[in-house]
Amino acid sequence: MAWRIVKAVACGLGSALVTAGLGIWHRSVIAVGPFEAFPLGLILALVGVFGWAVACRAAAGWMGLFAAAMGAFAAAQLTALPGPGGDLLIQADPTGFAWAVASMLAAVATALLPGRWFRSAKP
Repeated sequence: MAWRIVKAVACGLGSALVTAGLGIWHRSVIAVGPFEAFPLGLILALVGVFGWAVACRAAAGWMGLFAAAMGAFAAAQLTALPGPGGDLLIQADPTGFAWAVASMLAAVATALLPGRWFRSAKP
């Protein structure tokens, strides 16, 4: 039980670092066909947060998933606050709001995955 708590805490801290790191690229856009500003950075960052949450659920169960969701929430909210010099990582525009909300939803969406994906096979 204690080892599962340690893994969950590691998942939460790791999730905060992953979310904050990927949040830097949420504003990256490319031109794709009729879209002049396709939000590729936002999509890749959300896939990264979702993948990390899946890994945490697989490693530490529901406790790890909760810790990963809380880490994503904390990182998204803390990077939206002004820094010491007044700079912002997440700006108050549609892309910033999408990242702040969708990063948490990506972590929480892992709870909707079937539980059998995370159970080990018994010989």
